[in-house]
Amino acid sequence: VLCVDTTVKAVVSTQSTGIFFYPIESSRCDFVSDSVMLVVRLCLVVALAALGLSEQGCIPLSNQQLMDKLGNGFIAEHMGTNQSFDGNHPLQYNKHGICNSKLIVDQLTDDYFPRFIRHVKCFSEDSTCLTGKTCQTVQAYINILEKKQTLFCDDEGYEQWTTFSLPIGAGCECALDNW
Repeated sequence: VLCVDTTVKAVVSTQSTGIFFYPIESSRCDFVSDSVMLVVRLCLVVALAALGLSEQGCIPLSNQQLMDKLGNGFIAEHMGTNQSFDGNHPLQYNKHGICNSKLIVDQLTDDYFPRFIRHVKCFSEDSTCLTGKTCQTVQAYINILEKKQTLFCDDEGYEQWTTFSLPIGAGCECALDNW
């Protein structure tokens, strides 16, 4: 049995039938020096990568599997797996007029899918457009996936992901000032 540091929070047992993870509630590794722990942790990460597993020992989902999880929630106009976005789905926004919009591309971390979110917001937020009115970004919500930070895999051994709503800018309008 090999003891792994508290950032992994598990005891790892290597046997002929595979690598087994046993979650622990608190550190039981006090008897091992920090330098030994660093070497053990690095070896574990390399071994898991060689097996095609994530650090928590789960099989990573492919982009296609993640798209399937989102189902109809994957909106090509607003979402992309890279910065290029699909040229067949241009994002329409107001480039001219009383309240101009600008295109924004947010790059999220690997813990989110899709990683690239395209939306619009007002070029000059809160600028006066008519008497008593200002330019205001109109919000909409899209569903994206967030990787669960857990040691446990799903029933098939894959990483666990959960859906949540992300607010994005959907346009810019001349609206009454918020009091």
